[in-house]
Amino acid sequence: MRQTFARVNLSAYRNNVRLLKAAMGPDVRLMAVVKADAYGHGLVPVSRAAQEAGADALAVALMEEGRALREAGVTLPILVLAGLSRESTLDAVRLDLTLTAHTPAHLQAASETASRLNKTADIHLKVDTGMNRIGLKTEAELRELLAMFDALPAIRLTGAFTHFASADQLTSGLTSLQLERFLELAQPLPPGLCLHASGSSALITRPDARLNMVRAGISLYGYPPVATPLPFLPVLSWQAEITHVKEIAAGETVSYGATLTADRQTRVATLAVGYGDGYSRLLSNKAQVLVNGRRCRVLGRVCMDQIMADVMEAGDVRPGMAATLIGKDGGEFIGADELAGLEGTISYEVLLSISGRVPRVYTDN
Repeated sequence: MRQTFARVNLSAYRNNVRLLKAAMGPDVRLMAVVKADAYGHGLVPVSRAAQEAGADALAVALMEEGRALREAGVTLPILVLAGLSRESTLDAVRLDLTLTAHTPAHLQAASETASRLNKTADIHLKVDTGMNRIGLKTEAELRELLAMFDALPAIRLTGAFTHFASADQLTSGLTSLQLERFLELAQPLPPGLCLHASGSSALITRPDARLNMVRAGISLYGYPPVATPLPFLPVLSWQAEITHVKEIAAGETVSYGATLTADRQTRVATLAVGYGDGYSRLLSNKAQVLVNGRRCRVLGRVCMDQIMADVMEAGDVRPGMAATLIGKDGGEFIGADELAGLEGTISYEVLLSISGRVPRVYTDN
């Protein structure tokens, strides 16, 4: 195994799914969002854990993600969140993936494909209520598509959804406007459909927007984007091996560009991880790592394959020991949101940036 690895605690993920299911109540279904390799945690293992914990459906971004899940034996309904090309529609229908549609061309392709395969394609309509990304926007567009469901064979409307643009901004009035618009456009829809608008923010801040299904992504990985009393558990931790320890004198510099000059005698540990692994260069001279339960400052610029840290106050530190980049050590914890704050980004990007060359190790404790 490489000298850096990410540990994915599937028990913590299952806990988060069950926690959210219980909080939403029996009338609200849970769609677990597993796109982008389950936010960097591993598409297939996480999706299996979601199924085992009682998730009602999964959401992916790409047909290829849905195909990987079907090939792995995942049987839950899987919604592909974006409209697909004709080629991808063929595979999606064959694999019993639920399609997203918001144009006549989407429905025409789905109908022709499903008829040719002697299948029925399940479809959720995407409604744009203010995100201005994808989706139908007017009642006229909606009624045109509803008429196509009556006229075309082999397609079945099973849901409709929208996406809130600023549900994590509690003072914004846009979420209320979007919800009002979605409910207005939903009036002509037949009864019994899955209606979903809330993601990880709105499912916490706007109980009135839960409708009969919520889409949960980042919360299930332990990083709710807004404050909540629900005790979500972080699912991923990240460690790197210490490969070298040395003492440097005051006045010596560390790493490329000599951006760090030691102001005292310093014990420097080299860790086998760098920006090639997804540990951002923006963390240079800013972040901390955990060694022996103590916070240790990153020294100098993050290199492609290595970083250096000040372990002067960390006790007995030797090559072969582990340093924690994300996770808990003793009474200290570094979360993806802490690194995100230093990078000027969000926890989603920090988790997704952990590269494929970092092995994922799956545990159940």
